[in-house]
Amino acid sequence: MKKIRPGNYEYQAESEFLNACYKKGGCRHVSYTCICGSGVNGAILHYGHAGAPNSSPIKDGAVCLFDMGGNYFGYAADITCSFPANGKFTPDQKLIYEAVLSANRAVHKAVKPGVSWVDMHSLANKILLEELKKGGLLQGDVTNMLEAGLGAIFQPHGLGHLMGLDVHDVGGYLAGQPERPTKPGLNKLRTARILKPGMVFTIEPGCYFIEPVRNQSYGWFIHTSDGHYDS
Repeated sequence: MKKIRPGNYEYQAESEFLNACYKKGGCRHVSYTCICGSGVNGAILHYGHAGAPNSSPIKDGAVCLFDMGGNYFGYAADITCSFPANGKFTPDQKLIYEAVLSANRAVHKAVKPGVSWVDMHSLANKILLEELKKGGLLQGDVTNMLEAGLGAIFQPHGLGHLMGLDVHDVGGYLAGQPERPTKPGLNKLRTARILKPGMVFTIEPGCYFIEPVRNQSYGWFIHTSDGHYDS
């Protein structure tokens, strides 16, 4: 974050991370392909692969979404951060960033052994929609929005996943454990388990404005500073 400036390329951010992992952390390998999306690339889930190889220039005014993790003695790490390339959020960027931060903090406060991961995902969606409504981007009753599946429009992935020897570790859907939910949005969850002591989970809510899914917003109005969308 300290070294990236507008005009750098995304792959230069990746190289900074790889160098720091090995030089300072002793991690010879990373846990997965580095994701260094800037601007609209940050809305591409699992960006950074061979078809989208962190190759774009980072523009002034863009928000960077970097998702990377070292691998230490076989154990995976998975860390995501978002920040403005020029060091200053626009009002709209700040609204979205703080909405995601609020969702993250709410889940951190609520998570403990005995809670359902499905409930944690639903909590994150609820906080995101409440914050978007406070910011004037949405109108209507949040409970109705959740029932209509609007949370899945802005967060089209699960809240997080088990992590250990693999970054997306095994054990999400075992025999005798809760089955994968069928409701849209919840069916993206990598597990529906009840949390137990010793489990390691990532908590990574997100809020995306992606054209193909935004246009499925079930009649809810989505307002931006330069106009509004509705489907």
